[in-house]
Amino acid sequence: MSHIPAYVYVLFLALLWMGVARCYPRTIRVERLLILPALMVVLGVRGFFGLFPAPVLADLAAALAGGAIGLAIGWRHAGRWAIGIDRSAQTIATPGDVMMLAIILGAFVFEFVLHYGVESHAGWTEVLPIELLAAALSAWFAGMSIGRNGNLALRYWSAAPEPVGENMRVR
Repeated sequence: MSHIPAYVYVLFLALLWMGVARCYPRTIRVERLLILPALMVVLGVRGFFGLFPAPVLADLAAALAGGAIGLAIGWRHAGRWAIGIDRSAQTIATPGDVMMLAIILGAFVFEFVLHYGVESHAGWTEVLPIELLAAALSAWFAGMSIGRNGNLALRYWSAAPEPVGENMRVR
């Protein structure tokens, strides 16, 4: 494992820190709901095209199916949460949840094993339909993150506006 670049270890530690932080209740700015899904999509697409530069239609179909399933699971999971919304501060309070840690660690381990297997010409990479599996799982992990954070963002934006104080008049 000496040929693994140092940035992989740094990336793992940063992702681990992000995942553990999500295990505890926290209040975040609404704009931050975009960061992790965007990161998951970028890393998934970059990793997939790095290994398989010429995807076929079946790979795209597998990615769409995996992403749709992940989105539905993430959406449903976050839909059960009781959240707090503060429009004036543009923040949302979320409960602690281990799902994001599982998504982050699962995606990292999957990508690491996949890249290691392809680079070392492991036998299982030749036997399994690895491109379809890689496309579906990468999109599934990203879809779960998008579904989770998309649900929270939609709930924030569709929440009733804060009542106007007695001293204020609406014109």
